Amino acid sequence: MNSAFIKKNWYLLTPALILLIPMLMVLFCTVNYGYSLSESMKAVRYFGSTNTRYAQGFSERKFKMVRLGMDGRSVYNTIKNPMERNIPEDNEWRYSLPGAGTGYYHERTIILEKDKNGVPRVKQKVSRFHTPD
Repeated sequence: MNSAFIKKNWYLLTPALILLIPMLMVLFCTVNYGYSLSESMKAVRYFGSTNTRYAQGFSERKFKMVRLGMDGRSVYNTIKNPMERNIPEDNEWRYSLPGAGTGYYHERTIILEKDKNGVPRVKQKVSRFHTPD
């Protein structure tokens, strides 16, 4: 294609851009948040309705460093204080919560379970796009 053709027929590229922009947003969600394709599409679908509050000092990179079986002290040393903990069980650490007035947010939660020695260990990492339904 030469530049004269593009200048004269620029409007033909509009459908391609309309498809390309959401595809790039889905790719971003997949790479940055580690979501599956369907989860990424859901995050893009509710893009304008999303509001996530994160714990102070939280980063996706640090959250990704947490592995199943890791002890609670190591989790704390990696990503520090959660926003919410369920006391007295202390087996669920929430690092993100929905912002005011929305139910759509990027949920980040660590589920812990005590091993036979009473040491809390990571049983599950929840990293998903939360919807109220």
